[in-house]
Amino acid sequence: MKKNHYTRLTPLVRSLPFFLLASCEILRQAVAATIAPIAALPPMTIPLCINEQCGVLDQNGAILVSPDNDYDNIASAPSHNTFLFAKDGFWNLASANGKRIIKERFSDGELLFLTPGYYGIGHDGKFSVMNAQGDEIQPAKFDTLYLGGNKEFIVYEIDGKLGFLSTTGILITELLFDSASIWTNLAQTGGWLTALRGNEKWIVNINTHEQKKVTFDKISSFADGHMVVAMNDGGQGLADANGNLLTELKYQRLGLPGNGLVAFHEESLSPCGYLDYQGRVAIPATFSSCEVFGQQGALVMTKTSDGTYGNYGKAGLINRSGEWLIQPTYDWAGPAGHSVMGMLRNVPGYNSIAMRQGDYRYGIFNVNKGVVVFQPDYLQIGVLNDNLFVFTKPDMPLKKTTMFGQATQTPPVGVMDAAGKVLIEPGQYIDIRLDATGHYLIAMENTTAQSALALYNLSGKQLVPAKWQELVINEARGVVFAYERMDSDQPGTLKAVYRLDGTPSFQLSRIACGAEQVLNSKGQTLWPANPKAFCPQSTKDVGKKGRKPQKAVR
Repeated sequence: MKKNHYTRLTPLVRSLPFFLLASCEILRQAVAATIAPIAALPPMTIPLCINEQCGVLDQNGAILVSPDNDYDNIASAPSHNTFLFAKDGFWNLASANGKRIIKERFSDGELLFLTPGYYGIGHDGKFSVMNAQGDEIQPAKFDTLYLGGNKEFIVYEIDGKLGFLSTTGILITELLFDSASIWTNLAQTGGWLTALRGNEKWIVNINTHEQKKVTFDKISSFADGHMVVAMNDGGQGLADANGNLLTELKYQRLGLPGNGLVAFHEESLSPCGYLDYQGRVAIPATFSSCEVFGQQGALVMTKTSDGTYGNYGKAGLINRSGEWLIQPTYDWAGPAGHSVMGMLRNVPGYNSIAMRQGDYRYGIFNVNKGVVVFQPDYLQIGVLNDNLFVFTKPDMPLKKTTMFGQATQTPPVGVMDAAGKVLIEPGQYIDIRLDATGHYLIAMENTTAQSALALYNLSGKQLVPAKWQELVINEARGVVFAYERMDSDQPGTLKAVYRLDGTPSFQLSRIACGAEQVLNSKGQTLWPANPKAFCPQSTKDVGKKGRKPQKAVR
């Protein structure tokens, strides 16, 4: 049999040299936590491989295709009512139970997973796009296909030129570009990416399909209907939502636009002030640091005696005229979004504040209301949403972790509500954050690829324990796919499927020798009945019984 090569596409864009990809993007979109658990899950086919055997389960863990089959390979891609298998050197598409071949021997080349339900199909060195029902969405004309951004679109390449498809294979642009770049992600750029056509600079909106020639090199951020754009040499400017420049590209740094104003530093060591959205100076540059404007004002820090940027004085709240609403009181003010690397992410309407008490102690300030939410009494505290805050108390013992390959110690975090009620006790996790939709909490035990993730609802109830390295929520199907991943450069292996209320549909269990078995929602064995027969020392004996080794591709 000709060896079929299959790669589960992570958003590694080899031909887009400046793509900034969301490698730590671990969860897809989720349904609201307030929605009642689904009584009956929609039909699904879930290929699963253990002990070098592959079968197909349904959404409840029932066996659709027995592992005692004659396939050479099965593609581990959950679908609605089909699955892909390899036999005699060709890929085939079958119905859920494998009894009906929907598309036979359609490829003896490379098979690529693109977005859920869409595949890149190899044909004599070219690729087509096919959906899970076997329909050809795009003909076999592409040299290669891969995902861009946070799996938000498909990039196609022909003779070194690039174009873009939607997540469902629909054409967004013709073959026009030499390279393309995303410097953050599409959610932070209003759907825009930058691209080059020869010496011309262009922006393309993946959502609206609009294309436009521009004079800047990259998009740094997007908020309040405006984007901060920049040149490769560092000069920044402000543009509207369509990429029309509103200022010169002359500023060393612009902040995040908010409530009609944007902070600016003209030079790297100069003080900061605020521009309006017409590019006029609204508040003169007299401060050492300037945070994003809220509805009531912005937190700024005064200059120290030498008057240079980076030498901070005290922080207070100013209004849109630059007048003090709260006199400079705090020793520090900055972004309110917690991460394991510090307070680096902006959260609209909030800032972190700090007072020096030997070490710094942190609190939360609401700039939309002009009030302190939490006094600066915490070792760490960050905003998840208007009612949830991640925090660490000063007296918490540190947790052993790994950072950039080096052993270190990190304060463990928990979650509390706006009234200070603790929902998740600090101790087990070094970071807790919202999923992409804001409906679930993702908790990290460490920063390595082998670190387990747990899933909680917004009330602090654990839904998925910290057993797996990758969790993928499928809102349409009402399930969470759990994957084991031992290496950040390799795709994960499906190990469990949970309903959104945390009930397992099935999960894998590994016995001491390393062999695995599938358990249903009640913990009863589905297959194999005797996993000890698949222990490594029994491989020779099992082979004599005629078991054909199989390996899933994802």
